[in-house]
Amino acid sequence: MTAVYITIDTEYSPGLTLRLGAKAREEVFERSISCCTPQGQVGTGHQMDVMDANGVKGVFFVDPMPALVWGTGAIAAVVEPILERGHEVQLHLHPEWLEIAGDANPLPGRTGRNMHDFTESEQVELIEIAREFLMRAGAPAPTAFRAGNFGADDATLRALAKVGIRYDSSHVPGIAGSECRISLSADDRQVVCHHGTIEVPVGSIRSHGGQRHAQITALSHRELAAALRFCVREGAAMLNIVSHSFELMSRDRTRANTILRDRFARFCASIAATPGAHGATFTSHPPQIGDGTGAAAMPHSPFRSAARVMEQLASNMLYGAS
Repeated sequence: MTAVYITIDTEYSPGLTLRLGAKAREEVFERSISCCTPQGQVGTGHQMDVMDANGVKGVFFVDPMPALVWGTGAIAAVVEPILERGHEVQLHLHPEWLEIAGDANPLPGRTGRNMHDFTESEQVELIEIAREFLMRAGAPAPTAFRAGNFGADDATLRALAKVGIRYDSSHVPGIAGSECRISLSADDRQVVCHHGTIEVPVGSIRSHGGQRHAQITALSHRELAAALRFCVREGAAMLNIVSHSFELMSRDRTRANTILRDRFARFCASIAATPGAHGATFTSHPPQIGDGTGAAAMPHSPFRSAARVMEQLASNMLYGAS
């Protein structure tokens, strides 16, 4: 069986918060988490509706750092519905909230966009603070982590090991210019123990000139379904997909992106309809060292790539560049 991890980075937008102000929590929630649009909600609730309809469990990497500004109640509003519906909550962390927190910044005078902007000891402190906020919001102790913007480094992995978080999933072999600074290459696509933490790379497929990461905005349904079939056929252990709570919205977060909404629904249906595939979480199916995480060995299809480019052009014209 190929385990399919649908991992959703679930976050109040720090950028929206800076633009709208700290008093706009409800609006930021509606444009980042529930994702209210004239076409209906397309955020975490909708994503769970789709997964539930297809018997798929999701992994929601929840960023609890907004608790510095709004308290843990704001995080509980995100965490509780996920747990009530039987999906998994793990730890996400955007350090940008330190700047928004002002006097509540637990590292006075220190701000940064990514985890790798901080020393190892500072990263230990940030992870411990974030974990405490997440658990106060009702989540079990997290066993997996993903850095905001994928912006981890080797110190992040050592920090995770020190605080007892077993897995990280910040390495994205399919993004050549990602903000990840972990000392793994694009060729490192299997689960590996690195600096004391088990790294679970985001999946990828071959594309023209290299790899393309397995994200709902980055691959067409044809490519996602082909990758899934390839993994099952080749006996691959897992396919690790990344998405975001707000990913099915237009770029300005005012409308549903119907192309991406339908792509997500079709892929979840493909998981349910593919013998030998099943949705998985870090708890239900813990990744094992040596597991492949994607379909990078799948032969490149120029037809699928060209079709995806045309679909992305249409999406960008209608809804703004992803």
